Amino acid sequence: MSLRIEDLIRQDDFAKLKTLVENFNPIDKEEALLKSCDGGSINCVATLLNMGVDKNCLDNLHFTPVMRACLVGSAEIVNLLITWGCEVNAMGGPSSNTPLHIAAMDGHLDICEILIEAHANVNARNEREDTPLIVAATAGHLDVVKLLLKQNASINRRGYLECSALHMATEMGHIDVCSYLISAGASLEDEDTFGNTPLVFAAEKGSIKLLRLYLSHGAEVNRVSHSGTTALHYAAKHGWTDCCELLLQQGAEIDAQDIRRFTPLMMASLEGQADSLRIMLSARCNVNMAAYNRRTALHYASERGFTTCCQLLMEAGACMESLDTDKCSPAMVAALKGSAETLQLLLDLGARTSGWTRQGMSILHLAAESGSVACCDLLLDRGLNKNIRCCDGATPLVSAIRSHRITCAHHLIDRGCSIALRPGDVVTPLGEAVSRGVDPRLIHRLLVKGANPNTVDRFHTLPLWHAVHDVNYIVVKLLLQANSSCHKQTESMLYVCSPCSPVTHALHRDSQTLVRWMLAAYPEDAATILRFAITERNISGQPSSETVLLVQDLTSCPQSLLRLCRRAVRKQLGTGFCVQEKISTLRLPSLLHSYLLFSDLDIPR
Repeated sequence: MSLRIEDLIRQDDFAKLKTLVENFNPIDKEEALLKSCDGGSINCVATLLNMGVDKNCLDNLHFTPVMRACLVGSAEIVNLLITWGCEVNAMGGPSSNTPLHIAAMDGHLDICEILIEAHANVNARNEREDTPLIVAATAGHLDVVKLLLKQNASINRRGYLECSALHMATEMGHIDVCSYLISAGASLEDEDTFGNTPLVFAAEKGSIKLLRLYLSHGAEVNRVSHSGTTALHYAAKHGWTDCCELLLQQGAEIDAQDIRRFTPLMMASLEGQADSLRIMLSARCNVNMAAYNRRTALHYASERGFTTCCQLLMEAGACMESLDTDKCSPAMVAALKGSAETLQLLLDLGARTSGWTRQGMSILHLAAESGSVACCDLLLDRGLNKNIRCCDGATPLVSAIRSHRITCAHHLIDRGCSIALRPGDVVTPLGEAVSRGVDPRLIHRLLVKGANPNTVDRFHTLPLWHAVHDVNYIVVKLLLQANSSCHKQTESMLYVCSPCSPVTHALHRDSQTLVRWMLAAYPEDAATILRFAITERNISGQPSSETVLLVQDLTSCPQSLLRLCRRAVRKQLGTGFCVQEKISTLRLPSLLHSYLLFSDLDIPR
């Protein structure tokens, strides 16, 4: 629409507007009418209606002219459009509101009166199922609420999520509206979709005035929602101490349990609401009640690291050694969540550290799994065995690696945790680190510290095999530099290509780079293995024809003397990353020194 028409509407210059739009097409005339309603230009609206413009035309949001007039609060234009016979119960806009919804939402009392007189439906529902009364109560327009109720609007009709006008007024904290609704007969026990009454809404919002109002009118203090939650649960959860005190004075059940068997004390513990906790404890609640998973309030406070709450609970007699369904004590839960301050408190007060979870893990394993260096130090400083094994033989260092807690793993190495395979071990830190694809810097450190690259896991699988499987060039090179063996075959049933060696698996993974590397590191051995794999068609994973041709080409003639010499020299130097240091002591020319360290194995970008 041209700027000139906008100016004419703003000036309410209907005469010039008529001349200008006379030759417009119907759509542009309708747009002019809608704009005139927005601008409150009653003479322009009247002129356009006289020209035959559709009084019920729609904009792109399905708003009619009367809805646009309601939005800007123009009672005169609303009255004019009604005189012309516009549809007062049409629905439009994003929420499919009627004009009465719009006027009630914005508190335009005079427009509401005009619409009702024109027989607007006071109980119409919009797309959310809300009535004009509900939207007026939500917005806190008391005068509109009174008008609608006088015109027989249904006071207890439910809208979105089955919320009544009283629910919504409570939600928004409109005390005057709530008070009037109650005096007009609104039900205090109506439930929303979740079974919550207005009393529960008030408790969740912490409105002490509304709680007093509802309780004084006989609201059921122990009414439960569909999840079994009471008003006291919500008040305790959000730390509304005055609400908690009032509800308890009115007979709220202090140890009420919801569907998960959570008590108000547990809700306060979960949220770290120490003041609510004090009120519950002073009212002599049962401090050791257990939820569905047999966790107590102390478990939940420990899990979230709320040290003050833990202190209050223990002073009130909470049991430090109660076990949940996973056989975890509060101290174990604190360690698992890495809550060092809470763990320190529990240990100082005598919590045991010798228990085992249902999964067979010690408290140190849990601390390592959480990655908390502080928790690990607290436990190690109290004499816990740093190499203690869990049920599958893993040490705390292995637990940290499995959880990719790299900083913690480095710290446990600093604290002297074993990296070698000890009698009874079924996994090693190096094997776990490679198989789980952790940071290569940790793998490098394990090798530098003396980890044996030829130690296999319970499936007789070498770390090198896992590195090849992941096509992890950096780790493969580290293991080759540590003189990893290439002959052991995995027996894991997890892979269709089992049994196979790292060399064969490079072919299975269709990695030409790794095939070249295997031949460079294990010249004749790798060539023999690869020739056999191709000849016997012992190839799983279907390598590409290009890879097969490459292998045939590389193994068709003897390997270079230079590679054979490198292999012979390195075999004499032993196993492990100490080979690197031994090579450095040979005082070789730099070119030969670099070659012995596999400088020819370029990592692809």
